[in-house]
Amino acid sequence: MTVCNVCFRHCDIPEGGTGFCGGRVCKGGQVIAGNYGRVTSLALDPIEKKPLKHFHPGSLILSVGSYGCNLRCPFCQNYSISWSEEAQRQAKRT
Repeated sequence: MTVCNVCFRHCDIPEGGTGFCGGRVCKGGQVIAGNYGRVTSLALDPIEKKPLKHFHPGSLILSVGSYGCNLRCPFCQNYSISWSEEAQRQAKRT
């Protein structure tokens, strides 16, 4: 097993397994980002939704996201993206 040090959970991930987040996998004894390059959400958002709200007010920003999260907040606006059935299928293809 390999210990993942990306977040506070410090998952023990067996070879070929995934961590609690669903995004980190163990391959060849190393923890890698299994969700790297796999886009599950793409949107143009108002800049005011981001911490950059004072940078070019009234403009748009490109938001890109992938599956996986180390939390389980059912009230989260991204819950259906990070833990949907499709996201779980993508994770299993890693």
